[in-house]
Amino acid sequence: DYRERDYIPSARKPKSSPLSNMPDVGGILRNGNKKIGFMLLGGGLVFTMLGISLFFNKTLMRLGNILFILGVPMTIGPGRTTGYFLQPKKSRATGCLGLGIFLVFIGWPIVGIALEIFGLLNLFGNMFPVFMVILKQMPVVGSLLNGNKRNGKKSGGGNKSHNQASKSANKYSYDDEEEYYRDEDEEDSGYRERYY
Repeated sequence: DYRERDYIPSARKPKSSPLSNMPDVGGILRNGNKKIGFMLLGGGLVFTMLGISLFFNKTLMRLGNILFILGVPMTIGPGRTTGYFLQPKKSRATGCLGLGIFLVFIGWPIVGIALEIFGLLNLFGNMFPVFMVILKQMPVVGSLLNGNKRNGKKSGGGNKSHNQASKSANKYSYDDEEEYYRDEDEEDSGYRERYY
């Protein structure tokens, strides 16, 4: 019988050592762990906000920055973190963030947090539209962001002007666009060039 084959009480299983039950710490540090990363980021946000609300308490803000520095690589992985923060087009924002963290550590929390906010907005500013779309799809928050709906229409009658604008935008074709970009002086020579 297959049940007897899988479970044989007389057969001894090898004893497992206490170290075999430990998680793979090297793998976690190489690849990141989202649960730990989100907890570190959340703790960093809480300590930073608490430090700001307590008149820029240096100790709380330093602790928040340390948790933030540890949380980002744990959330997305160290390789992706360095790949994102060290892009040449994001070097100014990364520099502002790093300088802000350094200023908080040496004891200038107001200037440091201002530079951190500037750096974070420049690093992650392009993600705000994605967050707004996600928030608008949530049950309670979405109804607040979309406005109160009355009888299936938005309040204020904003849909009527939007429909008129879309109708007027659709009456032009792509052929009209070529006429728009034609240069009057070069029309006689037969050479047409588009200016964008």
